[in-house]
Amino acid sequence: MTEATDTAEATQEAPEEKKICMTAFYEILDSFPEKSRRYLIPIMTKLQNEYRFLPPEMMEILREELNLSKAELYGVISFYPQYRTEEPGKYIFKLCYGTACFVKGAPIIADKLKERFNMGKGETDPSKLFTLEFASCLGNCGAAPMAIIGDDTHGNIDPEKTYSDVTDNYSL
Repeated sequence: MTEATDTAEATQEAPEEKKICMTAFYEILDSFPEKSRRYLIPIMTKLQNEYRFLPPEMMEILREELNLSKAELYGVISFYPQYRTEEPGKYIFKLCYGTACFVKGAPIIADKLKERFNMGKGETDPSKLFTLEFASCLGNCGAAPMAIIGDDTHGNIDPEKTYSDVTDNYSL
């Protein structure tokens, strides 16, 4: 085999699956007064804050612990856009789509991100650097168009310079 063949075969292997530590899961679950469906949303919010998403195997255990059907659990997860069932990129790129940001170029920024990173709304780029989310308003209309990337706020983004102004400052 040649080096190129070895490399090609290595890239076709399945990626190593990450193990999810369940210690924090049970600590969060046990922090509530009872295992009841009325605590579903606060439990899922704490879990997502801890793990950055809601792993399916964890949701199966939660479903059993709270005595919920799959339809009940995933009905709630799919209703609220802040819940993610797939691991997000290293940085959440939250693009404001409020009126001021929309008028000042948010759709152009979204198109440029799609072009450069091959990701649309709710998707993660192939390198797992960014996950793109749209927000109805981020409350900083004077700095439109704006985005929050990870913990950083970026305002007055030039839609034509999206890459150099914003995304070039982030890496895996």
